[in-house]
Amino acid sequence: MAGTRPFETVIRERRATPHFDGVPLPEAALTSILEHGLMAPSGYNLQPWRFLVLRSAENKAKLRQAAFDQPKITEASAVIVAFAPRDGWKQTADEVFSLSAARGAIPADKKDQAQARAVQFVEKLDRAVWLNRHVMIAFTHLMLAAEAAGWDTAPMEGFDAAAVRAALGLPSDCEVVALLAIGRLKGPDKPDPGRLPLAQVVFNETPNRPWGQ
Repeated sequence: MAGTRPFETVIRERRATPHFDGVPLPEAALTSILEHGLMAPSGYNLQPWRFLVLRSAENKAKLRQAAFDQPKITEASAVIVAFAPRDGWKQTADEVFSLSAARGAIPADKKDQAQARAVQFVEKLDRAVWLNRHVMIAFTHLMLAAEAAGWDTAPMEGFDAAAVRAALGLPSDCEVVALLAIGRLKGPDKPDPGRLPLAQVVFNETPNRPWGQ
């Protein structure tokens, strides 16, 4: 049974797991990770993200072939494919705003107007960029939720999106954003590669003033 980890430990010590030992990930643990991940914020609460969970050897093998034959895909206990159908958020918008109204997040008599404004706003944006932004926020929540629950993870961006869609039967118009392998580390973990200093990547009020000045 994996033990929980403090958030500070997760942030400081998390690494992209190089290899997994294949130990089963209990259903309850996976469900909890997913539930925590879906608490991520999204614009207008539209929640455009979708996640396909793969645990069978057959489906992980299919995904591996579409992801440049990376071994960790078939080694992992589960792999989550993060994607977003181009108009999936529209299909659930009425449900989202009805729920918001029922919970008092918006006035019930303003529900239709709020929904229309949200749809109009998103329609003005670069759809692929908007979808990728939102999916990655939730994806990161999933990763940190898994790590905090004591599991090891590997976020993965090396794949052929068209091949992933074809292999797994995903909608042809969906954005395939990232893969998250979850399991238990096998062998040594990667060393900390280090990070650029704050003063090099963070700025104070103006891009010409490094943080701390």
